[in-house]
Amino acid sequence: MPKSKGGRETKYLHRVCHRQIHALLTETELAKTYNHVEALLAHPGIARFVTWVKTKPDNFYERTRKSQRIRD
Repeated sequence: MPKSKGGRETKYLHRVCHRQIHALLTETELAKTYNHVEALLAHPGIARFVTWVKTKPDNFYERTRKSQRIRD
């Protein structure tokens, strides 16, 4: 949960990972359903992304587009 909504605990993420999470999930979904690392990794889209991004170098960065579901 973001600090602006009363969240306290912080987990550091690589920028591309942070952007992908927000491209796939809304703030509400993150707060209610995907508020733990284990829950995030259980999401099919996040799991596919993690499998793919693990093969990239630490300094990897690529622009992330929001999913159609989030844009609408």
